[in-house]
Amino acid sequence: MKPKIIAHGGSRHLGQDEPMRQRAVTDACKEAYEVLLEKSAVDAVEAAIKAMESSEHLNAGVGSYLQIDGTVRMDAAIMKSDLSAGAVLSIEGVEHPISIARRVMETTQHIIISGRLATEFAYCEGFPMYDPRTRPKVEIWLDMMDELRTKTSYEQIFHVDRYLETGKHQLGTVGCVAIDASGAIAAGTSTGGLMKNVPGRVGDSAIIGAGTYCSEHGGVSCTGIGEKILVLSLAKEVVNYLRYEQGVTASEAARHGVEELKSIKAEGGLICIDRGGNMGFAYNTEVMTMHYIE
Repeated sequence: MKPKIIAHGGSRHLGQDEPMRQRAVTDACKEAYEVLLEKSAVDAVEAAIKAMESSEHLNAGVGSYLQIDGTVRMDAAIMKSDLSAGAVLSIEGVEHPISIARRVMETTQHIIISGRLATEFAYCEGFPMYDPRTRPKVEIWLDMMDELRTKTSYEQIFHVDRYLETGKHQLGTVGCVAIDASGAIAAGTSTGGLMKNVPGRVGDSAIIGAGTYCSEHGGVSCTGIGEKILVLSLAKEVVNYLRYEQGVTASEAARHGVEELKSIKAEGGLICIDRGGNMGFAYNTEVMTMHYIE
């Protein structure tokens, strides 16, 4: 099997920072491909996502949005085609959530750990404390706070949908799927959540089967409005399409996934690799920042 890799930096409306975003995703994919040539698919997926988590232009790790209380809380998941998986939800004070998700997968009996427990687990495992807030994202948060001062606490917390309908959301979840020389597949996703994100809100990225899924039939990483991806169990839906629809490829499965999003009037996209090494991607936003090597 020829090793292949595909990475994304989120589906979203086109912005002035798109060249920087594209450079970050391209560089991450190239760096991870070198890993893939020597190591396993899961090593390459972790390497790609770590590199993207280090970019302030993407919404993961260092580039994460602040939630409305001024804290960065991040989600990440990683999964292998043998169905082993690990994820962290609402983790704080770390640089690379994807590496901690992998540590959950490889050293615990759990699949997902969240909040303070996830952060404590990271520190106990030797991951250093790190403040992921950047000046650009703090400035976005300050502007958002000016707007939210005119709203009640109830409106701030429970009416994210109204905020999304205005088109003000900017997404930037990152993800990667790879297949190695042995035919093993891995998929991963990492995010800082919505621009207007409330403490306690759960998105799709760290939920196995929603934003991230991988089996012997293929691997998928999704991006978009997490609430919509969750109700569709979108990543699992795409892998099931590969499994049960005879003769379909990753490209067809990816298009099927986006048609499912369209059916509930949702925006987003996804990347995919099937067991034959075919790569696919699809989205219904203005752009999905991505790069692949085959």
